[in-house]
Amino acid sequence: MKTTRYIATTFLALAVSAVALFAKPIPGPKGGRILTTDAPHVEFFVEKDRTVTVSFYDKALKPMALSGQVVSATAEAKSGKVNLAFAEKNGALVSKTALPEGDDYTVVVQVRDNASARPKNYRVLFHDEICAECKRAEYACTCDDAGKDHKHDHDDKKKK
Repeated sequence: MKTTRYIATTFLALAVSAVALFAKPIPGPKGGRILTTDAPHVEFFVEKDRTVTVSFYDKALKPMALSGQVVSATAEAKSGKVNLAFAEKNGALVSKTALPEGDDYTVVVQVRDNASARPKNYRVLFHDEICAECKRAEYACTCDDAGKDHKHDHDDKKKK
């Protein structure tokens, strides 16, 4: 009996992992990248002035009011690490400073449900060019290969 339960639990865990691994990314309502797989959803969006807006959404991707969430981020650019602090603005959290110039670097986003909650870390590979397939910013690409080991040809897209 214990063996059957163990096999069933293992199979269920593997099935859930496979679905999460091969699931197509959820497009963010603002055009950014949804960082979470479950609600509340967290969207990472880079504005034209390169400031970052982090918005929260319910299961149906409807905006949620802020309720004490705390966000911080570190851009690991080639020129050095830059810490981004966030402040509330228009129902979202907006970085006080812009992302560093250039692209092809990682932004580590840390989200806490409240000031004393344990942080959840998310990594965003930041590329500012537009994906030729889905027409979204490359960091928020929703193509079938997005989020996997597939690499878009970023240099080729910059030439277009």
